Amino acid sequence: MVKAAVVRHMSSVEDYRARLANLQGSWDTLSLLSHLRGDGADMSATRQAFEGLANDLVHSLSEETYKKAMLALKARGQIAIDVIVRNLFERTADIGFLAIDDDVREYLRQRRADASQVKKLSDRLRARFREYVGKYSVYHDVVLLDADGAVLVRLDERHTVERTSHELLKHTLTTRQGYVETFGRMDLLPDSDRNLVYSFRVGDGSRVEGVLCLCFRFEDEVSGIFAKLRAEEDWTVFCFLDERGTVLASSDAWQVPIGAPIPVVLDAAGRIIRFAGREYLAVTCRTQGYQGYMGPGWYGHAMLPIEHAFDNQAAEGARTIPGELLSALRESQTIFSPALRKIPLQADSIQRELNRTVWNGNVRLATSTVTGSDFTKVLLREIGNAGRRTQDTFERSIGELQETVVSSILDDAQLLASLAVDVLDRNLYERANDCRWWALHGALGRHLSDGGGDRDAGEILRHINSLYTVYHDIVLFDAAGCIVAVSHPSHADKIGSTMDEPWVAATLGLRDSQQYAVSAFARSDLYAGQHTLIYGAAVRNESCRVVGGIGIVFDSAPQFKAMLSDALPRSEAGDIVSGCIGLFVDSRMTVVAATSDYEPGDTIALSREILSTNAPQTVCMNGIHYAIGVRKTSGYREYTGMGVFSLILIPLGAAIERVIVRRAEPQSHRRAITQEPMIDIATFYCGQQRLGLERNDIVEALDGAHLRPIPGAPAWHAGLLMYRETPIPVIDLCQLLHTDRAAGARNVIVLRAVETGQLFGLLVEELADIPEIALSRLLPVGDLNARGAAILDRAVRPEHAEEPVLMLLNIEQLLIYAGAAGFKLSQPMASVTPLRAAG
Repeated sequence: MVKAAVVRHMSSVEDYRARLANLQGSWDTLSLLSHLRGDGADMSATRQAFEGLANDLVHSLSEETYKKAMLALKARGQIAIDVIVRNLFERTADIGFLAIDDDVREYLRQRRADASQVKKLSDRLRARFREYVGKYSVYHDVVLLDADGAVLVRLDERHTVERTSHELLKHTLTTRQGYVETFGRMDLLPDSDRNLVYSFRVGDGSRVEGVLCLCFRFEDEVSGIFAKLRAEEDWTVFCFLDERGTVLASSDAWQVPIGAPIPVVLDAAGRIIRFAGREYLAVTCRTQGYQGYMGPGWYGHAMLPIEHAFDNQAAEGARTIPGELLSALRESQTIFSPALRKIPLQADSIQRELNRTVWNGNVRLATSTVTGSDFTKVLLREIGNAGRRTQDTFERSIGELQETVVSSILDDAQLLASLAVDVLDRNLYERANDCRWWALHGALGRHLSDGGGDRDAGEILRHINSLYTVYHDIVLFDAAGCIVAVSHPSHADKIGSTMDEPWVAATLGLRDSQQYAVSAFARSDLYAGQHTLIYGAAVRNESCRVVGGIGIVFDSAPQFKAMLSDALPRSEAGDIVSGCIGLFVDSRMTVVAATSDYEPGDTIALSREILSTNAPQTVCMNGIHYAIGVRKTSGYREYTGMGVFSLILIPLGAAIERVIVRRAEPQSHRRAITQEPMIDIATFYCGQQRLGLERNDIVEALDGAHLRPIPGAPAWHAGLLMYRETPIPVIDLCQLLHTDRAAGARNVIVLRAVETGQLFGLLVEELADIPEIALSRLLPVGDLNARGAAILDRAVRPEHAEEPVLMLLNIEQLLIYAGAAGFKLSQPMASVTPLRAAG
């Protein structure tokens, strides 16, 4: 349960609490007056029902508001940790491959053989490092150490450190793992507590001679991640924490400083914490991992000052949501809890019962001459108004919450679409880097130059593929496009075959080592006939002549699907929200990848216009309303992007057509100061049609929920209803008049036949007012029903041209028609009289 101290920060909930409190004061007064006036309706039960429902409403509103804020916070915290872990996964593969680079091993071998050439060898290796960082721009330095910690070669010569005594040296030399991740302060790098280095032991043959270090641009990377998640006006603070809860990185170091201890909040629903004298909503997220890599053991942490946690920042977005859509989603099980969906139904039930009570009271007092009857009429009118105001408050509060929730879902969809393309761009950035770097592998160039070389090309490709598991295959081909080696053992039969795809020619035509080629997203024999991307880079010999190329076949089906799945919203339990869809599509709405049943090459049945805006939208597809986020790839660092769009669709609810009844306001009829005879007309609705009965014909109005149908009866014969232990037959007036009635409308007006005194009922939709009408305004009309009896035989002349005509029902003619069709009345009940005025 959300504590009151938290609810006071929910301005919308507090506003409705205040409104409901004012209404409750009115109910207290009306209940007291109705009790004192014994001839009015006793409102004690209604007051208590509305009071209980108001408490339920405030509770549900606060729970929904809190849940929404926490889920949004958790989603962004999860994104932060998962994005950086995906990035660091690539670093673990990079260091493993660079550590066996031929140029590094050649330097170590020649350095021992010819000490006089060390400067020349160092410059050559430094150029090699520069070439590497030119492609993998996520690194700011590359350092080669000997086994004693002395700096042999480093890319950034501004650092004059000659030797390191940091524990990463010993750890790297002695670990049984392939690589070592080290984070923190180290003497090898500038004065900072936030250095992230990947190291790997290197050597020539079986002898370990040193350690190679890749220095990651940590500050640059985390700033980019936080900037994607945090708008300028956003108060959310994002952090990365170590396993003890110490802050490693912060999006706002003034609020949450680096090195500060933070409570680790691994609760599924988050919780409120106190930090630096301030309260925050907070949640901590473990990474979901990537390709089996779980990262350095860090957490993603998101926290939001509680006084800003429930700011209605979705209001502008809510104004763009069509009212028809909100009405259609009112009963959505997707976006509202059962408790909250039940409140409007309960309020409607209470209001219907109240309307009947007030209507019956007005029937009883319509022409009463008893002292105080005028006061009671005013009291009943105010009771009815209070009920309508209360129900309207329930409707408005839930409606505004619905707008906020839908707007929040729209914002989530857009955020997640941005995440999907960001992950895609980052991933393909690595693919463009990999092919260019591997093309520089000296052994591959020599293999293509002399047909053999000193190392087996297939073995090299298989080792690379073992480190970079996102590839289905890596192929080496000569200048004629003939495959000479593959990494996938089952593709050995392709060796010797010639490829003629456009990307092969584009690869062989590249001018320098910074360029790469990429295929269209299309079916390929190198990917079992499925759609994929193949990145290619030219392989050159020692004289820089192109002797072939390398093609890396991206394992697109599982990789794209994993990217999209990671971008889909999660429940409190961490599961993907049911019914969500993630898509990558091109500008023609052709599927590149999908989390659902769509296959690459399928066309999505959505307008291309949704791709032309970056604003979240709503769409209807396959009978479901969705919030849809759309974002086009924009690239990462120097990589320009694939040029596709991500679509994240979050279900809002089934596309159920709701009939919205918009009735004209009842005519205003006031008692005139005149000697002209007047008559009381009790009015009600059948669909859009407002009808009336003379007040003296009415016994009372009842709830028709317990009507029992009669098998084989005409459609207009609604069935039997128990009234004072006697079943009475009921006519469905809407069916009889061929008028549509809203679902759930079950008011029965009990009437007495004038000639026989027998009782029967009319099933109508909604009870209206009971005006006093001058007899001179009653006009006869012709037979409107063509049934041989004028069921609606009189009309009330409107006082203003824009007022609808009020038709009056003739009970005798109605019974004549119904009786001719087999309708039988109940036995007379002598003890029951119409609700006539006393005296």
